[in-house]
Amino acid sequence: MTTHDQWLPGQLLQQAREHSGLSKAEAARRSGLSESWWRRLETGVNIRDGKRIPISASPEALAKAAQGVGLPINRIFEAADITTAPAPEDCHAEIVAEAQRLPPHLQREALAFIRGLSIASRQAEES
Repeated sequence: MTTHDQWLPGQLLQQAREHSGLSKAEAARRSGLSESWWRRLETGVNIRDGKRIPISASPEALAKAAQGVGLPINRIFEAADITTAPAPEDCHAEIVAEAQRLPPHLQREALAFIRGLSIASRQAEES
């Protein structure tokens, strides 16, 4: 159950997970994240020595979590106030270089991920 003081990206992840009928463990598994990290993403806090410490989630972790529960990446980025500013001119070369270092099966996954980002970007522009 989401709460009014819950971190907005966490609310979206929890709602998407519950809508899909997934447990936290299954959502974490599908996202490639640990269950403890998933719990922190949903709540937005890490509890250390009894203190609630706000988490700082990377765009990569948020994107993985969103994909794991079928949530559009642009929605979670907006909720986390992450801007997807235009990349520097040399970004294309860096993407190609990194992709070439991957084994073929991971190159296919990387391409699918980039296509997903492209689709999400177009959807955000249209809305």
